[in-house]
Amino acid sequence: MSTDTDHDDIRGVFGLDFRTADRLYQGLLSVSAALFFVLIMFPVYWMLQSSLKTVEGRSQITWLPFEYFSLEHWGTVLTGEVALYLFNSAIVTLGTIVLVVVVSLIAGYGLARVEFGHKENFARFLLFGYMFSPIVLGLPLYLIYSRIGLLNTRVGLIITLTAISMPFSVWLMWKYIQTIPEAMEESAWVAGASRWEGFRDVIVPQTQPAIIASALFAFALAWNDFTFADILLPDNQATTFAPGIFRLINQGYGAPWGDAMAASMLTTIPPLLFAYFLQSYLLKGFQIRSL
Repeated sequence: MSTDTDHDDIRGVFGLDFRTADRLYQGLLSVSAALFFVLIMFPVYWMLQSSLKTVEGRSQITWLPFEYFSLEHWGTVLTGEVALYLFNSAIVTLGTIVLVVVVSLIAGYGLARVEFGHKENFARFLLFGYMFSPIVLGLPLYLIYSRIGLLNTRVGLIITLTAISMPFSVWLMWKYIQTIPEAMEESAWVAGASRWEGFRDVIVPQTQPAIIASALFAFALAWNDFTFADILLPDNQATTFAPGIFRLINQGYGAPWGDAMAASMLTTIPPLLFAYFLQSYLLKGFQIRSL
């Protein structure tokens, strides 16, 4: 939205009247937005057109893929080992989301409704979990998992990513549940509902925006994770998409770049769809009054 100060600045520099300055201001905003959009989307476009070229045409620099058009890379991705990487990523991501939402909802409810000593300090201490680098946590986890049999298992990676996502999700649930009046639960108890029934029928429906926001954050972390998956899933058959593609293209000369481009395009679709359809809930999650 333009402001009088912006117009005054433009009018002062170019000596224009208010109407012309307003048009110039709106034009500059539109051009800036268009340039920003092109800058962001160009790598995605280049990835898409590279995935639609033949192997021979991949070395040719063209702006449109029609001259060397081919779906062979997409066919390879959908039937080869990349499909296994995507399947592993889907299982790990789904498991992480379910665990993060269920555990953080219960933990956040406990923090919001149950009184115990140093509760505020405990809740704030949860966020310290984000102070550690993934590589610092990954190495000891590798040793622990190798001894208890969780190395090269999707369960081990799900537990790890859940633990990484939990601090923020618990904190988010704690803050959100505090905005729900306790009188709503008490009314349910007076009507004969148990504590669990009050939690299920009152708290869970009211916490829907925070649940969706937590699910989105967990999805983004699990789907895009590279470090933990690369350390804890060294077996190529058990690995997820990100380290799998890295190993695929890390073969030096002759690496299947077309397959990697098609796989990269394929893996960008679920996050875009997930974020697009749930963006309104995500915004509500950000608009929690206590944040």
